[in-house]
Amino acid sequence: MSGSVRDLCINGARKAALLASVATLVGLTGTAAQAQEAQSENYQLQDIVVTAQKRSQNVQDTPLSVTAVSGEALVSQGITSVQELNRIDPALQIGQATGTVTTFIRGIGNPVTTAGNEASVPVYIDDVYFIRAGFPFFDLASVDRVEVLKGPQGTLFGRNASGGVISIYTKDPSQDAELEARMGYANYETMDLKFYGNMPITDRLAANFSMSWHNQDQGWGRNKKLVDQLDTSKGYQDGGNDYWKGHSISLRGKLLWEPTDTTAVKLIGYYQNSWSQIGIYSRPFPGTVGGSPDPAHNGAGPIPEAPVPSQVLPALDFYDVSLAEEQYDASEGWGVSARIDQELGFADFVSITAYRHNKELYHSSGNYSDYDWLVYDLNIVDKQFSQEFQLKSAAGSKINWILGAYYLNADGGFDPTYIGGPGQNANGIDVIKIVGRQKVKSYAGFGQVTVPLGEMTNVTGGLRYTVDKVRGTGYTDVTFFPGIFGPDPFVLRAQQFDAHNDFGNPNGISIIDGDNPSASKTFKKWTYKISGDHKFNDDVMAYASYSRGYKAGTFNTLPLDTKSLNPEIVDAYEIGLKTELFDRKVRFNTALFWNDISNPQIQAQRNGLVFLANAGSARTKGAEFDLTTVVAQGLTLRLGGTYLDAKFRNFGDVDGNGTLDCASYVPSPTAPGNLDQISINCSGNRMPYASKWKFSGGASYVREIEGAGEMTLDLTGNWSSSFNWDADNLIKEPSRFLLDGAVGFTPERWEHLTLRFWMKNITGKKYNINYYAQASGSAFASAPGAPRTYGGELVFKF
Repeated sequence: MSGSVRDLCINGARKAALLASVATLVGLTGTAAQAQEAQSENYQLQDIVVTAQKRSQNVQDTPLSVTAVSGEALVSQGITSVQELNRIDPALQIGQATGTVTTFIRGIGNPVTTAGNEASVPVYIDDVYFIRAGFPFFDLASVDRVEVLKGPQGTLFGRNASGGVISIYTKDPSQDAELEARMGYANYETMDLKFYGNMPITDRLAANFSMSWHNQDQGWGRNKKLVDQLDTSKGYQDGGNDYWKGHSISLRGKLLWEPTDTTAVKLIGYYQNSWSQIGIYSRPFPGTVGGSPDPAHNGAGPIPEAPVPSQVLPALDFYDVSLAEEQYDASEGWGVSARIDQELGFADFVSITAYRHNKELYHSSGNYSDYDWLVYDLNIVDKQFSQEFQLKSAAGSKINWILGAYYLNADGGFDPTYIGGPGQNANGIDVIKIVGRQKVKSYAGFGQVTVPLGEMTNVTGGLRYTVDKVRGTGYTDVTFFPGIFGPDPFVLRAQQFDAHNDFGNPNGISIIDGDNPSASKTFKKWTYKISGDHKFNDDVMAYASYSRGYKAGTFNTLPLDTKSLNPEIVDAYEIGLKTELFDRKVRFNTALFWNDISNPQIQAQRNGLVFLANAGSARTKGAEFDLTTVVAQGLTLRLGGTYLDAKFRNFGDVDGNGTLDCASYVPSPTAPGNLDQISINCSGNRMPYASKWKFSGGASYVREIEGAGEMTLDLTGNWSSSFNWDADNLIKEPSRFLLDGAVGFTPERWEHLTLRFWMKNITGKKYNINYYAQASGSAFASAPGAPRTYGGELVFKF
């Protein structure tokens, strides 16, 4: 680590520690004095109820690290999408790329968005697991609460929760009629409409509906064109089309039927449609250079518009791009689920059935420059069906237990990917068609029991057995123009990957040194958890836990031509303390954690296409805290922080074949502005997306102004130290501080109307939300996070 970066981390840590100390002293001193001098004051922190252990429970009684935020708090703090949740929980890191959110908790996760891959930190909506976390599904328009569970959750939650879980719960129908509409306008010609309605139909039947529409019609930057493609030194033309914009619509409906006092049936349906350029790596990473495409270097044919040899491209402004093919991700999907809750007297029975289908097109330029050279169209398949059964002890039982079974049937991948354009045409190729799909059948049985040892101590044990059957199918067809191999178009099946491993036809060729990989693989794994918690009194609890997390092995699907990856295994150790002090005016929670990771699945690259690979082993360790204090009637302060040390222990010759396996990149000596891929030893390197220090905090204030109305103020800030984008630790994201604020007013005479103004990224910080190092002429690529945005909205509530 350089001296400047080290100093920045140390100074940032000192500032955050000072801020924590000040906030703590203010909160503790102020509330202590008020508790002594004004015992009649009744303002307190509200209880937070979570279902982190598959049953309703006060978050302070849950023996694991959980961040829970209500829907009202999300609205107050301006959190409108799942990508922004990392602003309220320092242990959480969320990126966005090609229409999908990438999730990390305590350094565990991977940024790969290849269809068929699953995250190490899965996202659930209403207890349904989403394999591909496409961000349009996670619009936060009708959210009841969000829970972030840290550490492996492999016992109670479905598949691949090796790093943690993000659970989003939307509002349930009720017998209270409710109507809310929000109309907003912001800079960059952005309009938002949100609607939520709840209606009782009979005393046993109720329904609700939510809608969210978003349209950003002006981009943050411009798509710049070169003055002269054969001489890049002349720079870019003025103007250019708007870039970094998008639109989406999300619909969700629920029906709740309670035919008896002991039976509840809940039906859910949802739909989303979106188009977006935001979050797609589309320009060279700031501070690095890109180059024009070099045919000899990149294995494609020459084109008249490109200089030979290649030339370094001029630098771009932070939000500008230079693309011949403007990139976008278009997605449309829907899903349904049904939940049955039945009280049986001795126990409660739960059934959750869900189906989801999504289709997606990722349209990409094969080179992040103003040259019409290669074009990628990735047609993404994403389907899944799941069924979960639970039998759990009735509410109020002395011994809490749960037994369950889980089934998942999923189909994901690319069908097909088309690669074309002048660069292929120059080699006599019309188009390359790649199909790669992975089908998963997962079966699991699980159980957990909590046994009290006296009045103040509990011991919890959990066990899960999972069988994952993974099958891959795929092929690559190369279509040549007429005249290359005869008078007609000729299709060469360059590779075939199916149940027979025969490579398809006489034109097929072997693609891994003659070693045909198995097209299917079965993984079997026990995961478990044991924890103990002790209450020193009603307001102070300590806990300790050991758990094992598991992420199943998987095939790469772009293309699907190699053996499956090994499963990722996480052994996690955690101790924590949860407290509520000064008559529930201060809530302070803290935890220490250590994770040993075997075979972490990390991002790599091959032939210009992103894929997954196994590292050998890694370790993450650290500490975190969360402080909330209500210092006066209506005024609440929040502060949280995380220290994280995340490193690869072994990432040299992982497979033992005598070659290093960690990818890195160097400038090409023969193709200016282009990259060559090399292999290095990454043992001892810091893991990607893992800031050593992260802090978040804020203040919420609600004030009744006599004769006028109610005013609300909210300010939220978060700071993170620099982090590495990839395992090679070559490119770093600088430290960043983001500040958001909002003010609202509800007139006394029009209590159903609220006028709200907000601003995000108040300081105008320039930062990146993803990264991709690609040889074949694209250089180090990334996408920017949002600049300063601001707007207002009218809120109607009845």
